[in-house]
Amino acid sequence: MGRGVRRRVTDILELPKESMLNLPLITLLGREELFIENYKGIIEYGDEVVRISTGVGVVRIDGRCLTLKSILAESITITGTFLSVCYLD
Repeated sequence: MGRGVRRRVTDILELPKESMLNLPLITLLGREELFIENYKGIIEYGDEVVRISTGVGVVRIDGRCLTLKSILAESITITGTFLSVCYLD
């Protein structure tokens, strides 16, 4: 099933897009905790930069004292002081 068809079926049936379309679900709690569901892998990890691969590209987190608090099969939690969060193609 093509991505466009899946998107339309998801909209019509009001299903969760993040699950049906393999989109990342990103929850940011203030500037101190970031939770990403549906990630593919960790590309880069350091005190000031973390890059996470997702189904729609790379999420880059810039900050200070960044730490991977938890890594599970479907989700990852990052803590620290965030300066920016952006998508890269």
